[in-house]
Amino acid sequence: MWTSTSWSQTSPTETSPPVTVVYEPPPSVRMSYDVIGRLGTTAYSATAELVWTRDGKNYQTQLLVRKFGLTLQAWTSTGKLTPSGLEPEKFGSQKIGQAEIFAYLERDTSRVRFSAGTPNAPLQRGAQDQLSVFMQLASLLGGAGTTATSGKAISMQAIGDRYAEQWSFHPSAPETVKLPSGMLQAIKLTHEPTAERKQRLELWYAPTPHYVPVRIRITEANGDYLDLVGANTQFR
Repeated sequence: MWTSTSWSQTSPTETSPPVTVVYEPPPSVRMSYDVIGRLGTTAYSATAELVWTRDGKNYQTQLLVRKFGLTLQAWTSTGKLTPSGLEPEKFGSQKIGQAEIFAYLERDTSRVRFSAGTPNAPLQRGAQDQLSVFMQLASLLGGAGTTATSGKAISMQAIGDRYAEQWSFHPSAPETVKLPSGMLQAIKLTHEPTAERKQRLELWYAPTPHYVPVRIRITEANGDYLDLVGANTQFR
């Protein structure tokens, strides 16, 4: 369990002083998902797997989307566990048939360096990458519980393979999520599209046995989407 006084939770119209927050990352876990999606006019199904591994100081996480045994897309994140939760150092993204590209979060120089030739970007305190954000939110919920979603946005810098921007996650009332194993009550957090990236991200976290993302839905501006629904969870 980690505690930090450097995190503050703010709404878009107010500024709050730093508050003491406890971060409790989930134990190592392997989660499988059933996937449905749409690409243009084509609907498809697939499977996905989220693997989260941690020890006392470091973490590694990977998300794979597969179809017919082929990995269609893969994301990886590695870094440290700190009193402020996850501190990613390297983010990787790869699509089938393409080379993997990386973002390096260099804390000593406060910059993000991209392997794809994108210009360097300033690195903010508390920044997460496109994948680590899932588990950073899980760590926050695990430590603070529902007080972390008391009607205010959770904001942070988000790093992708070619971009750095601000993300804000807004809580809504708990929802019942239908999983193959049954119905679960879950906390929902939503990131709305920004001026830079027209993408909506919806995350559902179940409080028992640990706060883990039981559903992940990514929707593009053109209507394309990827919807991951948790099928099996194995803590290790």
